[in-house]
Amino acid sequence: MKQFIARSACLMAFSASALACSYHNASPAEVDKLSISKTSFSVSDGAGMVTSLATLKNASADSVRDVMLEVKYFDASHVLIDTVTQSVDELVVPASGEVAFRISDLASRPKEAYASQEIRIVSAEAIKPHRKPSPSVMSRVLDFLYSWGPMLLLVGVYIYFIKRANGKDSPQNRMMVLLESQSAHLDAQLRLLERLAVAAEAQASRSGPHAPG
Repeated sequence: MKQFIARSACLMAFSASALACSYHNASPAEVDKLSISKTSFSVSDGAGMVTSLATLKNASADSVRDVMLEVKYFDASHVLIDTVTQSVDELVVPASGEVAFRISDLASRPKEAYASQEIRIVSAEAIKPHRKPSPSVMSRVLDFLYSWGPMLLLVGVYIYFIKRANGKDSPQNRMMVLLESQSAHLDAQLRLLERLAVAAEAQASRSGPHAPG
């Protein structure tokens, strides 16, 4: 019985965890719903690294990841002097949210040459919820059995043992039959003893001593 209950509990836990699992698929994001704001950049003196800081806003209904960005750097005359293209793989922007990011690369010009920048979103990947097909009747029945089968089985076993305990062959009923049989046997013995006592009294009265004439 204990092994049966343990197996039923494991089955219920497995079915619950299987129903709780969810999946996602990816597709190209709508770049026109993504925008860049709060931009700034800096160039280091020592190693000559150019670093751009900005915030990516996502106005779509899906989360966005694997964003490919292109940064163009210009001099004081707005002449293009450097271009950096990087994929920010660790960047995940939630739907209708915004996330700050950073891009760094080696500078191809001296620090004094960098005057402004322009950041363009080349591509991105949208994370869409996986839509499962509408379940059939058989799948619904199986889901119901996985969810409620162990509980219904426990209830059925409980009812079976209750009926068995209250049936004709139950230990309680056998004990009652035995007690009734013993009681009837004792009643018969008492009646027999009463008859013997009455007979003994009658015989004693008939064989008693005669009075003198």
